[in-house]
Amino acid sequence: MGRGSAKGIDVTAATVPEAGTAPIRHRPWLRQSAPTGRIVVPDALNVRIGPASRRHAPRKASLRLFPLGGFTWGSQGHPIRPRTRPDHTLIWVTGGAMRLDLPRQSLLLQSGDVRYIPAGTAFAAIPQEGAEGHVLTISPELTPEVDPALPTQMTAGSIGQSGAALLVNLQELVREATNNPDRKALTCHLNLLSLRLSRLDPERQPHAARTTPAADRPLVDRFLTLADQQLGSWQTLADMAQQLDATLTQLDRACIEAKGRRAVELLHELRLERAAELLHHTNRPVGRIALDLGYASQTHMTRAFVAATGRTPETFRIQMRQLSSASPASA
Repeated sequence: MGRGSAKGIDVTAATVPEAGTAPIRHRPWLRQSAPTGRIVVPDALNVRIGPASRRHAPRKASLRLFPLGGFTWGSQGHPIRPRTRPDHTLIWVTGGAMRLDLPRQSLLLQSGDVRYIPAGTAFAAIPQEGAEGHVLTISPELTPEVDPALPTQMTAGSIGQSGAALLVNLQELVREATNNPDRKALTCHLNLLSLRLSRLDPERQPHAARTTPAADRPLVDRFLTLADQQLGSWQTLADMAQQLDATLTQLDRACIEAKGRRAVELLHELRLERAAELLHHTNRPVGRIALDLGYASQTHMTRAFVAATGRTPETFRIQMRQLSSASPASA
């Protein structure tokens, strides 16, 4: 279990891990009082959103803090692949390393690195052996009144000399979520968190995740650029490989060595990423998006989107629009 080391304060949340989060098997503090300096969260903050109905239970907004070493996110399989997450995620590494895979990039976050990932972003997070730190997840329903607004794009930085202050901020958020939650007080602490994110030290030179030394990076980079340009052109992978002066076998081998996935899988992820962008930022009909991105049909795109995100394209668009309209920055 990961622990923060700033000023000797430990922040630990004993919440029930949600899907995609590694289970914590040993939790003795659930049956006994917590030792001095440790904050225990026996359950998530539950907030009723809208009236209950007979058929559907009210949605629950939550704020949860996980030890970094016990947090894993991504679609199932080997290797774990990026998957969109419905809540905002703050990752702070205090020791060891966390591998962060994005659709087009793999990074190794190390001690002091902070990443804020807004809801709806596709990523995979895999703690490395000995990883320590904190992961805070926040339901978007808790953030409409936050001022300054939380970032709408992924934010990266270094904690610098502000580690102790950020740790206290997390401590207060967890404490407020535990003891008779007050939305106004919680919003005040979220305001402070947003302010701290805007004042992070500049990001250090990111560390690329380790890959096979023989990985043909130029070929893979050229393939991703070409695929991005020709998503709706109905070009086959063999055609693309020929344009890159390679065989499909060579392209596949390079993709596996550099990204851990075959060319067809990278193409699939690229289509999903572009589909999410178009759903969020345009009014283009879903059927038109499917055609423009090279899907066989709207049904084909919907099936792929649900498998990757757990939501239909229409539901994803509605949720992203609601989130954008609720943010003060969109006013």
